[in-house]
Amino acid sequence: MLRRMVLAAIAVSFATSVYAAKITEGFEDKTVLKKWEIEGDVTISTDQKHGGNSSLFTPFGSTATFRFSTENKFGTVTMWVYDSFAVKKAPSGSNGPYFGLINSDDDKAVELICYRPYLSVNDYSEMFTAEAQWFSPWHSGIGRPKAAWGKWTFTFTDDKTLGATFNDEKESAQFSNKLEFFNKGANGIVFSGSPSLGAKNETFYFDDIEIDVKDTAKEAPKPVK
Repeated sequence: MLRRMVLAAIAVSFATSVYAAKITEGFEDKTVLKKWEIEGDVTISTDQKHGGNSSLFTPFGSTATFRFSTENKFGTVTMWVYDSFAVKKAPSGSNGPYFGLINSDDDKAVELICYRPYLSVNDYSEMFTAEAQWFSPWHSGIGRPKAAWGKWTFTFTDDKTLGATFNDEKESAQFSNKLEFFNKGANGIVFSGSPSLGAKNETFYFDDIEIDVKDTAKEAPKPVK
């Protein structure tokens, strides 16, 4: 009897450690950026907001990264992104703002949604920097909204699932053929202004992030009755 109680206690304790609580961020407090890795002039802005009074703004040459764990985890990340849909001619090879997932391999394994203005003004691209192939994006098939907020959901619930959904559409962009480059899960999210457009930067804002992840360890055993 005592042995069963001990095993049950261990199982319950392990189950508690496996599943993490949801992390949400609405960028209502400017001090939140102290918890982020910041490069450039990242700000909390009141120019656009999805909920509340402000949002995250990453202008040209800036990047904001949030590590929700020291280890890679599986789960989902939802975020709202405002695309200004400023249509401007851009030089070949230029990159617009990007956002997405990052894992503990950092630049060797990142899954991003990127706008590449010289390819199309109406389409987002999916990037996998594990391939070092910024020059060869995969078209997500997800069109850009015209100056509006859009809901993005990144799904990486196991080592065989990788996709992005826009505005809860049933047909999401699934990239199972890219899992070899991103099959460990994620430990952070990254947002960036355009690294190359300069004054011609497309303006993106980010708001109302929800991170729902669990440890990559196997599911905890059920308590012994």
